[in-house]
Amino acid sequence: MTTKETDTTILLERIAAGDHDSFRLFYDRYYLQVYRFASYLVDSPLLIEEIVSDVFCIIWENRKKLATIDHFEAYLYTITKNKALYYLRMENKVFLTELESVYEQLSHEETPEQLAVDEELSLSLKEAIDELPERCRLIFLMAREEGLKYREIATILSISEKTVNAQMVLAIKKLTKRLGNIVLFIF
Repeated sequence: MTTKETDTTILLERIAAGDHDSFRLFYDRYYLQVYRFASYLVDSPLLIEEIVSDVFCIIWENRKKLATIDHFEAYLYTITKNKALYYLRMENKVFLTELESVYEQLSHEETPEQLAVDEELSLSLKEAIDELPERCRLIFLMAREEGLKYREIATILSISEKTVNAQMVLAIKKLTKRLGNIVLFIF
């Protein structure tokens, strides 16, 4: 068990006992992760905030059960996915996702020319990812942006690991066809 997993287990045990300070630490640790995942599913910042708020309310309301959960991050992502789907059904529309800037992935000197190239590359990449089929795009973003393992994605989305792998292969093929070998450099 890693240090992060151990720390999370201890936090969950304290939260289960009703410790508000531990819940605050937990919230601070997982807020961005939940927010980013929700942003892959919906496009409205207000709706994302609503989902995040609901997720943490659910965690607090079910705190007594937290210590018994084996794969907590998968549980957290599943709650987030279900809340997002609930709101999407309520809105009766599917929102497009957004990709964060690729500037973090590229390290180089920031000349005006390089910034222009980076901006163009970022826009091309975002457009290419947005053109992926919905499920393919979601799986790709979960794997590349969130760093989730295929097994975790399969659990969260209730699909097989083979399906996750097939969707990732499809995403890379489509992105490579659209952007050429630059995709290999970025990812």
